[in-house]
Order: sequence, then C-alpha cells, then structure tokens
Amino acid sequence: MHRTAMTAMWLQGLLASAAPASTVSGVVHVAGDPGQPVMNARMTLFTPALTSFWETRTDAQGTYTFEDIGVGTYQLGACSLYREYIEITLTVSASGAVQNFALGPETEPGIWQIIGNTLPELFDATDIAILRPDGQVFFCHDTVDPVLFDPVTGEKSFPAGSGAEQGCMSGSLLSDGRIIMVGGQDGSDPGDFVNAIPWVKAYSADSDSWEWLPDLQLPVGRWYPGLARLADGSFLAMGGGTSPAAQRTDTCERFDLTTQTWSFTGSMLNPCEFPPSALLHNGMVLATWSPPQLYDPATGQWQATGNFNQPNRLWPGHSDHSLVVLADGRAAVFGIRRGPDQNDVMGELYDPDTQTWALTSNPGLVREQPEVVQLPDGRILVAAGRTEVNPPPVPHVLGVVKWTDLYDPSVDNWRRVADLNWFREYHAVTLLVPDGRVLTTGGTQIQFQFGPTTADIEAYTPPYLLRGVRPQITQLSDATPQRGQTLTLTIAPDTMLTNVVLMGAAAPTHWVDGGIPRRLVLSIEQAGPTATVTLPTDASVLPLGFYLMFAMVDDIPSVASIIQVHTAQAGDVDDDGDVDLADHAAFVTCLTGPCSTATCVPPLYGGSATCAAMDFEGDGDVDLRNFAQFQNAYSN
Repeated sequence: MHRTAMTAMWLQGLLASAAPASTVSGVVHVAGDPGQPVMNARMTLFTPALTSFWETRTDAQGTYTFEDIGVGTYQLGACSLYREYIEITLTVSASGAVQNFALGPETEPGIWQIIGNTLPELFDATDIAILRPDGQVFFCHDTVDPVLFDPVTGEKSFPAGSGAEQGCMSGSLLSDGRIIMVGGQDGSDPGDFVNAIPWVKAYSADSDSWEWLPDLQLPVGRWYPGLARLADGSFLAMGGGTSPAAQRTDTCERFDLTTQTWSFTGSMLNPCEFPPSALLHNGMVLATWSPPQLYDPATGQWQATGNFNQPNRLWPGHSDHSLVVLADGRAAVFGIRRGPDQNDVMGELYDPDTQTWALTSNPGLVREQPEVVQLPDGRILVAAGRTEVNPPPVPHVLGVVKWTDLYDPSVDNWRRVADLNWFREYHAVTLLVPDGRVLTTGGTQIQFQFGPTTADIEAYTPPYLLRGVRPQITQLSDATPQRGQTLTLTIAPDTMLTNVVLMGAAAPTHWVDGGIPRRLVLSIEQAGPTATVTLPTDASVLPLGFYLMFAMVDDIPSVASIIQVHTAQAGDVDDDGDVDLADHAAFVTCLTGPCSTATCVPPLYGGSATCAAMDFEGDGDVDLRNFAQFQNAYSN
C-alpha cells in the first residue's frame, strides 16, 4: 500500500479513537401526564443482530442515560411492567441523541397463530398432551395413534402405538422421562363410559415402544381418574368411573416408583371423576371436586377444607374449573357453572393457611371449563370455555367462544387479549412450551353436536414475547439437579435478570393437569453474564420431576431450559447414574474431607458431588458404617 494512503488511514483511525463518545439520554413519563415519571423502566439500546447491546433503568425522575455510544443507527426500546413497549430506530450522531418516551397502559393482545396440525388424527375427545423432556409435545387420545409435535419446527412424527386402545385415561411423565397412561376405558364403546379398565402403560421415547405396567388395584377400573404428583415424583390416582355401569368411586391408589405398583390409600369424601388436584406447598394434596378436600400423604387420609364461596356447581358431573398453584403457595381455580345459586364469579383463590377461599374479580365474559395455563410472568391464560350468557355477546357455537383473557393474581385484574382462531370446548388440550408460547389443539367437536372442524394446532404468542430483547440462557451448569443445589446460568446479551422461574412440565387432559401445575420464583445473584440460583429444599414446594426454567427480566422470559429435579441414588456421589470406582474415590473424600454431607469436589476425579449420597443411614454423617453399605451398592 502507498505510504500516503497508509498515513491517511492511520490518521483517520486516530481521529476516530480520539472523538468524544456520544450519549443517549431522555425521560420516560406516563402517557398523557408528562409530570408523572415512570421509574425503573427497562431501557435497551441495541443493533438488530445484538452485536451491540446496552441496558439501563430509569431513576426516580424517569431519566435514563447511555454513555460511550458510538455513532450509528440503533434500536431503542422502553418498557415497564403493566405499560406498553415502544421501540424506535434512533440515529446517534457525534453530539449524541435525546429521546423521550410516553408509556401508556399495556394493550398488546398477543396473537394466536396456526403452526401445524395433527392429521390424520382429530383430537376431539379423551385427549392428552404431555410435554416431553426434549421440548416436543406428545398428543394422544387412545394410545394407539399418538402424534409427536415439535413446536419449534412445526414438524410432526408418529410414535409407535400401544396396540390396545385406551381412552379416557390420565397421563403424566415418570421420573425417568417415560410417559405413563393410567386407567381409562377400552375402545369397544367409548361413548358409553361403561368399559372402565385398570390398565397402566408406559411409553419410552428411547425405544419407541410401550410396556404394560402392573394394573391399578381397583379391578373394575377407573375412567377419567384424577392424577396428582406427590413430592417424591410418585402419583395419587383418585376416583373415576367404574365398570360395568360407569358408577363413580371414592377410592384412591398410590403408585410406588420403586416397584411400579399401585396400592389403595384413603378414600375421598365423595365419589367423583377427574377432580382438579395439586400438591400444595404444605405437603397436602388439594382436590376440588367436590367438595374441596385435602389428602395427607403422611397419613393416607382425606379431610374436608373450606368450601367454595360458590359451592353448588352441579356435582357429580364434570367439574367446571381448572386448578393451578401460584408462586406464593395459594391455589387458584378458574371456571364457573351457574347452577341453581346463579354463580357468577369465574375465579376463586384458596389460602392454605386459613383454608378459605376468596372470589376474584371478573373478566368481561364468564365461562365454564376454559383452557387454563399459568405463564412464567405470573399471569394466567384463560381461553375459550362455554358461557351461559344467553345470548352470548360474541360469536359462539353452542355457547363455546374464542374469547381469551389474561388474569394477574398479584393485582386481581383481567385483560382481554386476542381471540382463538377456532372455537374450542373442554376436550381441547392446552399447555406452555419452552419458547414461552402456549399450544392448543382439539376440542373443535363442540358438545358432540358440531364439527369437528379442524386438526390445527394453534400457538399463542403472549404479550411478554413482544416486549423487546429477551434474555438467553446460553449455558446451564446442570440439567439434572437435586433439591437445594446451586445452579449457574450464563446469560446473554448483557442483561440483568430479575429472577428465575420454574414452571412444572404440563400433562393436561381436558381441563385437568396430571403434570406439575405450579410456578416457583427463585431469587438470583448475578455478576456480569453469570447468574446463580439455588433450588428449594422443601420436597413439597419442589416435587421431583421436570420443569421449564425461565430466566426473567421483569415479565420477559428467556427460552426455557428443561431440567429434571431428582434425588441422588445411594452411593452415586458424582450423580452420573451409576455406582462405580469414581464413587469409591469420592467416598474417601467424603469420609475424610470437611464437606461431610454438603456438596464437595473430590480431587481424585473432579466435578461436583454430593456426600449425602454416601449417608445411607440418613443421620447427617458419613462414617465407616456407611462403607459396607456402599460396597453392597457397588457390587449390585
């Protein structure tokens, strides 16, 4: 290169590096009231490909400043909880830029989009959807013709069928990731509900095959049994209709994970089918149909708890509501049948401490048996359902509507959002997937009188996915943690998280979730791109199983990492699923080192390990008495 040209380039670079950095600043206030600042608004300045990204918050006066910004064109975004997101293209010159924002209330409705279908299957009765550990959704209505759907690619595949038709059952995930189907009825005459069966089957994705597990103990079977996950990852099966007359039963059974067998436990206060149910933070199982009652896993007995404010919901038919457990430990039900008492409030909240219920505020249209999904931001999606308003104020088929709401329990507020594309009644299956969207399909054969009209799968994009730059979990230290374990997350871009949220992996059938219908909010510590979070130690708060882990910035979630919360196998100190020589070396460290039953890093092989796995006696100490027990585990 000619020396003159090289000199010119050098001077140009020198001048550029010496040029003062630009500043971007401004004020964020409430729309329509310039004198009311918006404090703690999230401000982001970035290039579209996120090669450059800055984040800051407004102060008490609503002001923000970005410093050391190079000349160029950027996207500048402003948002605050419960307020709209505004994003503009901003050109920054050498003298900087000033940009003010006026934020109005959040009005973004989100959008329902058709992203695939389940053809040749139409899921319009006895449907189940189960979120698998790989993020795909397993749809099934008879165990013979399942459909596997990838919500990211929109592609579907067809797993092996069981060879024996089984409908009207409950399903969930076993602790090893297999899908379990419990009870139901055979396929000879499913519409009469008189062919209840005690069958239990499990599907393995690894082998693409089904196996028969030991039957339920009740020989007359259970169609539409309730299913609740207990703290150890086992299950409680409740009630259901029986053969040969579809008579409901009050009996219950528990599933032993070790022997994979069922045994009777205490009976419910009333016979019923499909009771919405969930494990509470206090260790009791709440079942709400009917009346609301509590099961104590320690004693195996049921007891009454506070009744609804609107108790007469036409029991013993199908329940009119869905149940979720909130992050603060309360339970919430949504959906109401008017009944003879003219019930007219769609939601009630249960306080386990006082064992009482409180009415929620109401949406613009009250319905029964809606689709209910708790979201990572704490709001609850309540979609479709049937209204008893006559005539309904919106398009409907036999009272079934497309209406969708978001309910926020923290402020007891409803907001109507985008309508579904299709009318869907209670046979639809609806669940949260790792990218933060909500999927639904089925339920388009309205009350068995109209349709079915479609096999489409719809996905709802909630407003939180339309609020600017999302955090990303680029690395997670352990996807199979134990309770109480500290996890490290690497976050990109350079954004400060507000918390980490765990959402139980769902397994809905109709309006009942046989998965883990709960949301947990975990506090974090963060330094740069590295955040740490410690899982709860309480088994009732964090039942064993699969969870979606979302990194959150205000109400904006990352794509979730799916984690499996499990307990260590006795003797498996390095938690690799096997008791081997590496564990023998770790035993010496646990015996002589300072860690006792705490987490330690045995130097002979490296990596995290839990000395508690060597505490065979559970006495809080690792000593020579445990060595013989370890040798037995190792030899087996």
